[in-house]
Amino acid sequence: MMHIKLLPLNEDVASMYHSHSTFYPGDCGLDLFCSEATTVPPRTTVFINLGIKVAAYRKQSPDDTDTEKMRSVGWLMFPRSSISKTPLRFANSVGVIDAAYRGELRVALDNISDEQYSIKRGDRLVQAVSYDGGEITYEIVDKLDETKRGEKGFGSTGR
Repeated sequence: MMHIKLLPLNEDVASMYHSHSTFYPGDCGLDLFCSEATTVPPRTTVFINLGIKVAAYRKQSPDDTDTEKMRSVGWLMFPRSSISKTPLRFANSVGVIDAAYRGELRVALDNISDEQYSIKRGDRLVQAVSYDGGEITYEIVDKLDETKRGEKGFGSTGR
């Protein structure tokens, strides 16, 4: 079981996760919200900020609550199946989020159509999934632990 500590970067994003109405006990994916409205020009790739930072941990049992004793783990970001109803595609097919990454989550999306596409604040295009596809739990926090990697992401370790 993977437990996510989720740090919203503003109150508007926090309210989206406090009232997350599409997450159920036993789910293996946690839908992630787009934090702001944006227009994606035709035939381009854009980076969308999700307005959150995340730390994920492996729970040994459902009753574990002390993340100090849990092992920090990496996780995967996948497109939701409903993205197929849009002209958007995940630019890097699957996002690999390292255990020590603590920067704002972003998603790279391609608009494969000849028309611009509008993303609304609160749209859910991607989801967090554990490597083993097991159940996810999450809590909203006001602070994450610090790591050596910190906020270095999207090609920070090479090209």
